[in-house]
Amino acid sequence: MYVMLDREKESWIAARLELRHSHPCSAEKAVHYLEYRELTMHAKCVITDNDEAGIRPNKTYLSLANEVGGSSNLSFLEKDVRNYITRILRCADDNADFKEMMNYFVRMKEINPNFFYAIDVDDANKFRSALWVDARCRASYEYYRDVVSFDTTYRRNRHGLPVASFVSVNHHEKSTLPGCALLGSEEIPSFEWEFTQCKAQFKLGGYVRYEELNAKMNHIVYNSPSADSFEVDWAEFIKKFDLG
Repeated sequence: MYVMLDREKESWIAARLELRHSHPCSAEKAVHYLEYRELTMHAKCVITDNDEAGIRPNKTYLSLANEVGGSSNLSFLEKDVRNYITRILRCADDNADFKEMMNYFVRMKEINPNFFYAIDVDDANKFRSALWVDARCRASYEYYRDVVSFDTTYRRNRHGLPVASFVSVNHHEKSTLPGCALLGSEEIPSFEWEFTQCKAQFKLGGYVRYEELNAKMNHIVYNSPSADSFEVDWAEFIKKFDLG
């Protein structure tokens, strides 16, 4: 379908419509659409048992695929297996690991106030995602921030959480590591949360009043009723925190 804008009438016009498919339809490929993907009860039971036995998600997926004569006959993808483990099968020792990670972050913050971390939890106060950047990484970012990639060719820890890293290149053409993250899942909200944290922390995280500053900034950005009120509040914000 081709559409074009009629600027005189200020409306869109359908210029051409081709009702025939330009390629063969394949029902087998419907599984690649999120709305058609679903884990069966049998698959959930197998995933749970294998996870408790320490079997890796990719091995579990292959065994399920072999049961039905190939992955094309499954109603889900390998990443659905991983996401199920991440979201549903958070075992009891997760809390212990989470507390130990938090203790580490707090200790690092006490040693160097320029250490930055952010934690995302769900409504039940269970861990979802984390982002951390130490002082050296932040200093490196100030020099080598021209191009920063978000590397998701990650490995996973024993809880099935994806590990991601921010990577830049220094003047010796060597990779530097501006920051790291644990993603709650491979779904869009996890990535949105990580990048939301990155918007401000590299620039503002070193301020002593960062927590107060961050709360005020978020309030202005998300709650301003109009463009004019935003401009007024933003100017006041810059002046109050001496960010000129």
